[in-house]
Amino acid sequence: MIYDILLVVVLGGIGLNGGHGKVRNVILGTIFVGILLNGMTIMNIAYTIQNLVKGVVLLLAIVIDSLVNPRDEQTSQQGDL
Repeated sequence: MIYDILLVVVLGGIGLNGGHGKVRNVILGTIFVGILLNGMTIMNIAYTIQNLVKGVVLLLAIVIDSLVNPRDEQTSQQGDL
């Protein structure tokens, strides 16, 4: 369940480093994931393959997020002790 929530949030455009996001984008991410899963279920794709597809989509979303919102000096030091 947490895996699906992470997928929806990242697809909704909320950065993993913190920052800004909009509820509208998260709702659109939820609709996209719902359509994706519903389509794979209708096509009778195995559950393990569905998880693999969700993982690839999540990985691509994280890579795109890191390219669009790179960490700057101040962001990288926030977690340091």
